[in-house]
Amino acid sequence: MKDFKNIFTLLVVALIGLSLTGCNEDDLDTNPYNKSGVNLLAFGPAPILRNTEIRITGTNLTNVDKVIFPHAANVDVALAEVEKANFNHVDNENIYVNIPDETVPGNIRLVAGRDTITSEGILTYKEPIEVTSISPVTGLNAGDEISIKGDYVYNIAEVIFTSGVSGAPVLAEEFTYVSRREIRLRVPLAAESGVISFNDGGDWEFEFETPITILTASITGLDPVYADFGQQIKINGVNLHTVESVYFGGAVSAEFTVSSDNKTITATVPAECKSGAISLVLYSGAALMTDEFAVPTISFLSFSKTKDIKVGDVITITGENLDRISSISLPGYGILSDEEYTISGNTLTFTVPEGMTDGKMLIVQNSFISIEQGLMMYSEAPEIVIWAGSKTIGNWDGSMGDLSWGGYDWSTVQPGQVLSVYLTPDLSNGWSQIRFGNGSWAALPSTGGEIALSADMDKVTVALTQADIDELVNNGGLVLCGAYYTVTKVTLSVLETVLWKGELGPTNWNGDKSIMLTDDMKAELQAGRTMGIEFKCDEGGGQVEICGTWWTGLEGPKLVYGTNGEGRAIMDFPASTTKFEWPLNQGDIDILLQQGGILFVGNGGLTITKWYVK
Repeated sequence: MKDFKNIFTLLVVALIGLSLTGCNEDDLDTNPYNKSGVNLLAFGPAPILRNTEIRITGTNLTNVDKVIFPHAANVDVALAEVEKANFNHVDNENIYVNIPDETVPGNIRLVAGRDTITSEGILTYKEPIEVTSISPVTGLNAGDEISIKGDYVYNIAEVIFTSGVSGAPVLAEEFTYVSRREIRLRVPLAAESGVISFNDGGDWEFEFETPITILTASITGLDPVYADFGQQIKINGVNLHTVESVYFGGAVSAEFTVSSDNKTITATVPAECKSGAISLVLYSGAALMTDEFAVPTISFLSFSKTKDIKVGDVITITGENLDRISSISLPGYGILSDEEYTISGNTLTFTVPEGMTDGKMLIVQNSFISIEQGLMMYSEAPEIVIWAGSKTIGNWDGSMGDLSWGGYDWSTVQPGQVLSVYLTPDLSNGWSQIRFGNGSWAALPSTGGEIALSADMDKVTVALTQADIDELVNNGGLVLCGAYYTVTKVTLSVLETVLWKGELGPTNWNGDKSIMLTDDMKAELQAGRTMGIEFKCDEGGGQVEICGTWWTGLEGPKLVYGTNGEGRAIMDFPASTTKFEWPLNQGDIDILLQQGGILFVGNGGLTITKWYVK
């Protein structure tokens, strides 16, 4: 009597064979699906009994020399293969052959000359599988052999161990021993403690109720904890053969070897990495971290100047490992050539070039190690020019009175404005001096009389008091007199403009305090001016971040104070501090205009009382 079930299964397999069988990327069949190459399309019936006939369909099957059935690692391949001479029948589209006894679930392979064609679907078997025991179940290491007993266990296609990388499977062809009532296999490197599950490659699945315990890798020490790039270090521990990858600081992978007792990893420090704990990633996907490991890293101890920098200034930086610097980039200028800076021991020097601007200086050691330092160029405060030209004063034989007797309306001046006289002293006679006088040549009260000039002075200033202003208004204006200098310009500072005044706060990290811009405020935002806030805070001080209303940090405060982890400026103020000022640049103006206002975030009960520019 015919087995209609088997015939039906064969037909189904044949119909859907393109999705169940065929060739994978490792096959040597270079001419699939054509009449010049061997092609495996389907096989059946499946599941099947050993020692019964199976049909394999495809193309050019008369070129097949032998069929190799899946078999365990302990089985001689000769016992699982059938030579062409032993085929029951073969033609171009069919091979009929009996399945050998020494087979397991897995892929069928056709050998045609030097080519091997592997099925996509796997061969499975009919007998019902029963798993009764697993031994041992505790104290296992990766690589240890375990025994699985029961009945028809040689029909198991896959044993899957618990693992963080979606399971650690062992295929039947990797079993170390196979019989009807016992299979043996080695614990895979990716296995973790937990349950073991089984399948037959078809519909049967089973999970053993008793979990197994696998000893994982652990780290006991690192030697040395400091090493140079390219040197070797040792990581000590146990079960280190389960380590798949080693990563140094910066997530840089490293070459390594594992000792024969699995207790030591020898790794080479990558050419580019940074200090930090070393990560050991196991085959299971879990990770272990060593203690902190350090490589030679550049660091700075001091800068001779970070503010009020001028072109031509020589900047001196002291630090450590400066010989490791690979590049130096200046804001607005770019990368310095090797000839533009000098490193001697722990000292770096360079001359400020034309084109350098406010911003961050970037010093790079490698792709993972760099240092930023905010630098601010010298910027003249905005001024009102009230006279410009050239007037030479001899030895009290003349005066510059162009701003006296109606030459300038001093009633418009307010206390606190700075009067600046730009001049060139002439010391050929051994001395030079200037007097800020009123229309009667009497010295202004706050100046105390004549001011001696030195060769390096190019400007003399006085912060005008109300008494000074009264003298100028009531006694004919300003007269400059003295001896041996030439005046080129006289200016008054721009007064502070209050953008907002009141009480905004206290600030806290759970909220924000913002001031939205009006049209009048927008008109006062000009590059080159100074922006500032006045505030009060609790005893013990406070902190504040100054941003656009979208939390975009302003660059000016960063350069003056520094940045926090999110790149916004953060100031730590003592309780006695009441004011903070920073240079207003075009980038910050653009942020404020785009985002429509300014945002203050902080703690310490800090309350903003005034926002101004000057």
